[in-house]
Amino acid sequence: MLRELNWSGILFGSGAGLIVGIALYAIVGAVNGGTFLQVLIQFTAFFVAGYVAGRFSLVGAVAAGGFAGLFLYFGLALVSVIAGVDIQAVAILFFGALALAFGSAGAVLAQARRR
Repeated sequence: MLRELNWSGILFGSGAGLIVGIALYAIVGAVNGGTFLQVLIQFTAFFVAGYVAGRFSLVGAVAAGGFAGLFLYFGLALVSVIAGVDIQAVAILFFGALALAFGSAGAVLAQARRR
């Protein structure tokens, strides 16, 4: 199954989610948004990553969307750890599961719109 996935679509989806997340964070930073809005933006970025990966994948779209969300999340978590942000291991696992769920949900929507 892993060989059948469109890995370039997954990476493109992760990049699209990253760009959407950065753009929305810039807008929220300009209006001084709260923590809830920042978390909502993060979940939107996971959803967009999954949606884009799901649109590019003809086989295993839901898995591709989940991988795109996970790649985006682990990239952001790695940058946070390198920057010195104190992150608990439980929080990393919890938000990783949420990234997988929102990425897969985006891919499910992409798959439904394709039909």
